[in-house]
Amino acid sequence: MTRKSMRPIKNFFSVLAFVAVTSVSGLALATPESDLASAENSYAALDYPAASAKADEVLAQRGLSHDVLVRATRVAALSHAALGHADKAKEYFTLLLGYDPDFKVDSKLGPRFTEPFAEARGYWQAQGRKPSMEVQAVMQYGQPGQIRVTTVDPMNNIKRVAIGYRWAPARDYTNVTVDPGTRSVDVPANPSGSGRLDYWVRAMDAKDNAVFEEGTPEGPKTVIVNEPARGGGGVAEEKKSFFGSGLFFVATGVVLAGAAVGGYFLLRPTEYTPA
Repeated sequence: MTRKSMRPIKNFFSVLAFVAVTSVSGLALATPESDLASAENSYAALDYPAASAKADEVLAQRGLSHDVLVRATRVAALSHAALGHADKAKEYFTLLLGYDPDFKVDSKLGPRFTEPFAEARGYWQAQGRKPSMEVQAVMQYGQPGQIRVTTVDPMNNIKRVAIGYRWAPARDYTNVTVDPGTRSVDVPANPSGSGRLDYWVRAMDAKDNAVFEEGTPEGPKTVIVNEPARGGGGVAEEKKSFFGSGLFFVATGVVLAGAAVGGYFLLRPTEYTPA
């Protein structure tokens, strides 16, 4: 086989390799965020079939952040509602209100949107409780503290709560996992030279999606603890009362003396009566 006859074969394999590399690169670059952006762009362009399909693909993935989870569920709910898929829209609206209880549908969108949303809202009203997560970091300088987490989850979507904390300037987090409900995680006292606690909390579902989230490992919440001011001998100085000071007694004497003099001139007779 001549070199000239081999050129088409080489060109074929070159094209095949290029396609393979391009496909792998495209797969590597695909992320939940990029897929979500595609879904939102399709919805904005009124391409509801593409928007709903892409949103469903995002929600089929694992480990979604709270922001991605909420936005993807919102696109799925609105797209299915626009397509007239009432049952599917109601399902997604119900999930969406579990992730974002304050979400509302614009009444101007019409009954295709408002009716399934009203049914989803009625479901949550019947529960009597809104899903939520409250986090409180209780810390004091030089003392062990706690991170307290309370989750309210009528649908039992939350399967576990992940908590991470670190005392700056440490880079690595101490990670702890607890069950849903009301839980506390003990945090050791701040080490010498450190007064800032970084922490994050995620309430996750069965697919490790963040149903609720307070801070992230990349953008944590912080608590600052300051060393209490101390006087001589390591004991905090007590504030002296003005009423117990010598200045108070001096001022009091001046006031009394002034009152006596004023009383003398006020009460003395104004006319002279000879004896």
